[in-house]
Amino acid sequence: MKTRITAAPTEQDIEQIKTGMRQFNSRFIPQQKLRALGIFVEDDNGDKLAGIVAETVGNWMYIQVLWVDESLRGQDVGTQLIQEAEEEAKARGCRYSLVDTLSFQARPFYERMGYSMQLALEDYVADIRAPADAPSAHTRYYLTKRFV
Repeated sequence: MKTRITAAPTEQDIEQIKTGMRQFNSRFIPQQKLRALGIFVEDDNGDKLAGIVAETVGNWMYIQVLWVDESLRGQDVGTQLIQEAEEEAKARGCRYSLVDTLSFQARPFYERMGYSMQLALEDYVADIRAPADAPSAHTRYYLTKRFV
């Protein structure tokens, strides 16, 4: 037996570990399939101006990315995307949603949408605008919402 450390795990490396975990989990829970979810706002050329990328599994939706171009901000596009994603998640049987955001991003927006902060990872990543010797860093927040 040996240990190998790599900064570039292969697809095979990753799949073998996932397979081992799935086999272990199968003794406790039914096999779950992640289902991708994407909702996009596009211009006439098909270029993305906003979108949400998420996945659903079991009772949960995980919002991976929500982005709105600056030209559309303040026009409730983000609100519309969240609402549409939540409706689709509910249609898939989800009862909860999870999202993470950095301190310079959208925590207040998610809280207005009914999400509650569950975990904060302080000193998560440095602020590139701060001097190298400054203690300035960003926090990563994890928020959840229970659908009614």
